Amino acid sequence: MLKKLLTGGIIIIHWVSGYWVAVVIAGEALSWPQVARILLYSLINLILAYEFVYKPAKACKSSCAMRHVFGVSVIPFCLGVLCVVVLFML
Repeated sequence: MLKKLLTGGIIIIHWVSGYWVAVVIAGEALSWPQVARILLYSLINLILAYEFVYKPAKACKSSCAMRHVFGVSVIPFCLGVLCVVVLFML
């Protein structure tokens, strides 16, 4: 139960991070605080993906660890970016 809750939380964090990174990049002029925010979100995503997704998946089944990382980390991040692209196109 706790593992599913943690996985759901990580998916939400990656989606929100992807959304905000795309919002900042899609803005008109980048300032230093915005660049720092992008770097912070990227660092958070990398740490979460490695510590809480890749390492436990590798310990259980090393053959499907990367597939699990894509499903929990990369795809939600890309969906967040895609949401911003769709919103800006409307």
